[in-house]
Amino acid sequence: MSRRKPREEMEFGSDSFLDVVANVVGILIILMVLAGIRAKTAPVNLAEEAPEATPVATTPPVLIAAEPLDEEAKAARQRELSVLQSQSDSLQEELDHLRQATDAEETKLTELQSQDAVQRNRFTALKSNLEGEAAALRDKQQETDVLEAALHAARVRLKKRKAEVAAAEKQPNRVEKLEHRITPVSRVITENETELHFRCQSNVVTAVPIEELVDRMKAQMERQREVILRLKKYSGSVGPVRGWNLNYVIETQQLLGMVKASVSQFELQPEPDLTGERSEVALRPDSAFRNELRKAEPGSTLTFWVYPDSFVLFRKLQALAHREGFTVAARPLPEGTPIMGSPNGSRSAAQ
Repeated sequence: MSRRKPREEMEFGSDSFLDVVANVVGILIILMVLAGIRAKTAPVNLAEEAPEATPVATTPPVLIAAEPLDEEAKAARQRELSVLQSQSDSLQEELDHLRQATDAEETKLTELQSQDAVQRNRFTALKSNLEGEAAALRDKQQETDVLEAALHAARVRLKKRKAEVAAAEKQPNRVEKLEHRITPVSRVITENETELHFRCQSNVVTAVPIEELVDRMKAQMERQREVILRLKKYSGSVGPVRGWNLNYVIETQQLLGMVKASVSQFELQPEPDLTGERSEVALRPDSAFRNELRKAEPGSTLTFWVYPDSFVLFRKLQALAHREGFTVAARPLPEGTPIMGSPNGSRSAAQ
């Protein structure tokens, strides 16, 4: 027992010592390699002589005997150094990449901070604008409320007025509209003016060709001149012309040995089948009445022989004639009285 224990302690101490020696040897080898590399690369000046070495007293180093390393251990150490160098290079590259990434992130952060400041300023401006628009909108809303209230009040008043108008329209005594027409100044028609004659009876207007019948009467008087001069009174008749006949009476007088014949009176009689136009037809552009107006000379006078049942028709025709630029004369006739004339009669007064 006393011999085994010292032996175990010797074995434990030998292993630790060998590890220390191996480490020291490895370090020495590395230093020697580095020194050799520097010696190869350093310049050598052959002209200079090496100074004489000054003897210095040195203390001889204490060498510790160590077991030499074999080739396999060296190769293992070399591989371990290569792995460590490779890991160191990788770590350095990773560190460089991290630094570059950090610089890029810092640049991005600076840009983002600038953008954030711009966005904050813009947000502040938008907020101010929105607050201003909100205030304007509130003002508009207040104005709208006021206008809506005024509109509602106006609608209420309008509804009330409509009810009052409806109630007034239901009243029995309604005011009727009276049209007043100013009567123009009349003038007597001269012999040289053109005059057209129309009869208004039973709400029917008919053209009366008096001028044509008178011309025929004059022609007949010339033919019957000798007979007329021998008689004191002569009765004749001409026609029909456009549905009308003219009956006339001629009286003669002795004056200073001369005989004078003149028409004392005449009377117009329509044919039994004579037709005319009612107001709705006569006022049309293509009616016979309008055709008579087109054939008349400008400024002519239209004389209407009006019976009591046709004054409404006469007013309509009178308004049309005035619009066309004609003057109008009216000759009212009692019912049953024919159109008549004589030298003692009056001429038409046109308006």
